[in-house]
Amino acid sequence: MKKMYAFAVLFCCIAITSFAQVTTSNIRGLVVDDQNQPLPGASVVAIHTPTGTKYGGSTNFDGRYNLLNMRVGGPYTVTVSYVGFNTQEIKDIFLTLGKTYSLDLTMIPDTQQLDEVVVRGTGGNNIFGNDRTGSETSVGRREITTLPTIARSQADFTRLEPSSSAGSFGGRNDQFNN
Repeated sequence: MKKMYAFAVLFCCIAITSFAQVTTSNIRGLVVDDQNQPLPGASVVAIHTPTGTKYGGSTNFDGRYNLLNMRVGGPYTVTVSYVGFNTQEIKDIFLTLGKTYSLDLTMIPDTQQLDEVVVRGTGGNNIFGNDRTGSETSVGRREITTLPTIARSQADFTRLEPSSSAGSFGGRNDQFNN
């Protein structure tokens, strides 16, 4: 009975000391515009000033972001940017061990008007057309007469196509190719 009791006490001591210990911290928050609408895709970068270590991410569909497994302490400089809004920079953020720092931001619209961009296409050389369904490599008479051959077979010329492998193209069986 004493051995059983001693074993139980030893097991409890080992179990208590074997729990993993937290060595990092996190920053999370919400990025919204001046009308309190979330900004998906805003860039969030935190820089640990003493070491220059960068932690970065972007906001999700709801405007929320999470920067995980960050070094404890600080100071940190957090920079948030989004197209059409002024970049915001928050300095002197200090992180506590095992705690998540909450940083919500409201972005201020940039008063600068962006000029429009007009893209116009011309007829061109029909590289892209409705009948094209994939990549293409043409081996003509000039290539056949000037390229060196090893076995005097078609495999010497099909090696020019990056997606070919022993008569098979793009992972397709060679029986389907012409």
